[in-house]
This record gives sequence, structure tokens and C-alpha cells, in this order.
Amino acid sequence: MAEETIQGGTADQWAEYAKSLAVDIPEITWKDVGNVALDFTPIIGDIKGGYETVKMIGDELDKDDPNYTLIGILGGVGAAATIIGLVPYIGDVAQKAIMSGARSVADSASNLGKGVLDFAQRVEVDPNTFGAFGGNVRLKPASKANKADLDPLGYQKTRMRNAYLSDTDVRFTDTNENLPRQPMSWEETEGKVILPFYGDRTSRGLMVEGVNDLDFETPVYTEGGIDFMVGPAAQADDAIWASNQNIIDRIDKESTKAAKKYEGADIIGLTGSMAPDANDFATMTGGAMAELIKGAKITKKSAKEFDKIMKEIDPDFVGVLSPKIRKWAETTTSPKRKAFIRLMDSAPMQANGFPSPALARYSVTDPTQRDMPPGMFGLGASKINTEAPLMFNAPKGNLPKTNVPHSTYNTQIAGEYLGSLPPVPQKFIFDDIYNSMEGKLDKRGFPLTSANITHAIKTKMPAVKMTPERLESIMKYLSMLER
Repeated sequence: MAEETIQGGTADQWAEYAKSLAVDIPEITWKDVGNVALDFTPIIGDIKGGYETVKMIGDELDKDDPNYTLIGILGGVGAAATIIGLVPYIGDVAQKAIMSGARSVADSASNLGKGVLDFAQRVEVDPNTFGAFGGNVRLKPASKANKADLDPLGYQKTRMRNAYLSDTDVRFTDTNENLPRQPMSWEETEGKVILPFYGDRTSRGLMVEGVNDLDFETPVYTEGGIDFMVGPAAQADDAIWASNQNIIDRIDKESTKAAKKYEGADIIGLTGSMAPDANDFATMTGGAMAELIKGAKITKKSAKEFDKIMKEIDPDFVGVLSPKIRKWAETTTSPKRKAFIRLMDSAPMQANGFPSPALARYSVTDPTQRDMPPGMFGLGASKINTEAPLMFNAPKGNLPKTNVPHSTYNTQIAGEYLGSLPPVPQKFIFDDIYNSMEGKLDKRGFPLTSANITHAIKTKMPAVKMTPERLESIMKYLSMLER
């Protein structure tokens, strides 16, 4: 009997991808960690509790007699080696205590069916009851957890309602429309030229049937994300990417320029992960949001307040409690759909009982990308056909028409799917932009963040040749993840 596949791959194949979903590991000591932002330190990538958990570990290390078992518990197995490496002159006994604490969390997490890092961020400890090398561990109830604990990657602007997002039960059926993702190594990109394909992290080819205790009246069909490169449009038209015409026109223009500049080199469109709320543009997120509304307890008064604001954005808004809300959410424009979902993500609307936008975003997210930080590149790689014409849902004149139109985006570009790489932080590919912006301040006098750099990369759309030096940095990063 053939092994069951999900999204075109087996459990073992997705396990391989899961190994590469941490963030950068620069050469710093623990003392540097307290002064860096969330998107900089490698510890954030390993400790999903975020900066607050990092600070707890740092505070403990600053003590005359640190509780090393507690440090291991907070860090978990995924971060234990990194923590040890950042602490100068740490002894064997302390190292063993850190590993012992990390493994105790791993064992408990395994028994409860949780991921190690997910479990570690929930640990609640009383340092006063700990000796340096032992103690009790208990799970922090969601009601006592902060926003970062409940929702580490920020699927929702407002705080989740006393529930860990990772506990969300998303029920779906794979349509098996996609071809399997093909594993690819970074060494295969040497000499090729990379163009950034920033995209949302939505899934493709799933029928989402329900979330937690709510069964959707009508399943939500997903059709976006990196697996567009292996979906029906790719199979019918060699389409590798879909977006609005202005974006595809820009990709077409930049790929043609790159082909002339780097004569003979393959021009590769490489996918990069956007923030979780980038899903809001997609029709499928609107559909999931509408289904969640049907199961929410929204008063007529609250609905009236919501509708008043939405009608200022769209005079034709049907009303949040209308039986036509699903149709509106899937057929309206992307900006209006985004406004609809983000209005629901406001504190007043959440207080009024509107459903969690995080659940809608999470439900249509590709399962292999649910815990991926923004700005990770590599899961989808395709050679752009710079000679092929663009394809349109509603072409003018004799322009080519798409055989498999995308419900959100009107234009597609053709190419050849190459494979799926272990994702790496964008700084390893677009290092020139990173280096040029390092240490710079924004208009307010604050240091530029990774979001500023991402915006610069999206705006400039640089064509980057994969040199041996860039590949060496990438391979070093990946090898560190395997330690």
C-alpha cells in the first residue's frame, strides 16, 4: 500500500522540511542577545516564546548561581546547543543540566503530542522551588499566557482568546491535484540568478472542512502559495506564479533585464514567505473567515457597528450576518477583503465576539509553513521562461488566456518548476541590500528592521547571482541547524 501523502509529500519528506524552519545563527555571545530585535537573534528562531523567553534565560544566566535545568527547560532541545554555545566557559556539569532540562520538556511534549518548542514556551516554573539541577515542570494555562506565547508569529494583531494557536485543529482533505514537491539542493543554484517571489503562505489543493469544533457549511478550496508551481495551472500552462498584472509585469520586466545582463544564466523565481496576515488578500481566507462568522455569537448590535464601518469602505457590503457573506468575501476586491478581515482583528470587534482572524489565516496556511518566520526563501524554485508571453484570466485581443485561472489574481507567468530547497533567511541571498541598510535609521531615528529590508527587496526586486561565497554562507547556516 502506497504511503499516504499530504500536499504532494509523505510525512518523512515534510519532516525534512521541518528541520530547516529556524532563523539565522549569527556569531554572537549571549550578552549581545538582550539588545537585539525579535527578527535578529537565532535564539528567537529556536525559542518560540520570543524575546520574553530569551530575556528570562538571559536573566537566569546573569545570576551568580544560574539554574541550568530551568534554562534547558525554557530553551528546549532545539535551542539547548545554541544556548551552550553562547555562554562562555560553561562547564560540563552545567551543560549536562541544560540538556537534561531540555530533554525533560521533550519527553513531556512527546507524551502530549506537542512539538518540543511549542511545549517549551508553555512551561510555567517557580524559580524559587528549583535547585540548580532539578525541579518540577508544569504547563502554563492559556489564560495566564501572554500574546507572544499564544501566537508567536503574530497571526493575529489582538491577543488570542485564551487559546494557543498551535492547538488549532484544522480539518481538511487533500484533493491530490498537485504534483509532488521535488527536493532540491542549494548547490544546484550555483551560477543561477535569483529573483524574489514574495508570496503568502496559503496552501494549494486542500478542501478545508472545519476549524476546532466548527464544521464549515461549505469547504474552502485553497489555490495559492508555493504549490501553485506544481498545481493544475502549472500542469496545464507551465504557469509558475500568479499575481495581479502590475506585479507579474514587473517580474517579467526584471527577469528579461536579468537574462540580458547575465547572458546564459537561468533566471530563477524563488519563493519567500510573507507575514501571516498576507493571507488576507486571498479569496480562500475570506471564505474561511465567512465560515467562522457563521459559528460565532455576534449580537445584532455588534453586527450593526461592524456593518456601518464596512459600508464606508464598500457601500455594497452585504452585512456581516447576511447569508451572502461568504459570496461577498470571496468575490470582493482584495483590498476590501483585507479591510474586512483586519477590522475583525481590532480590539473592539474581538471584544464584541467576532471570530478570530488568526483561525481563518491559520486554516488556509500550508501546513509546512505554519511555523515559518517571514522572509524565509527557498520552498519553491522555478526557472522563468523569459520568452513566453504572460497569461491572463480575461485577456485583451489575442493575448493568451489562462486555462486554470486563479480566483484572486488575474495574471500568470510561465516557466519550469525546478524543486523545493531547504528555506533560509533572505539575508543570505540578498546580502547586498542587507549590508547597505545595516546600521541605518528610519525617519523617526529608529534602527531599520527586517520589515524595512523586506520592503526594500520587494521594491527593488534585485536579480542576485548565486556565487560560491553566497552558497558557502547558506551551507554553513544549514550545517549549523543540523548540529
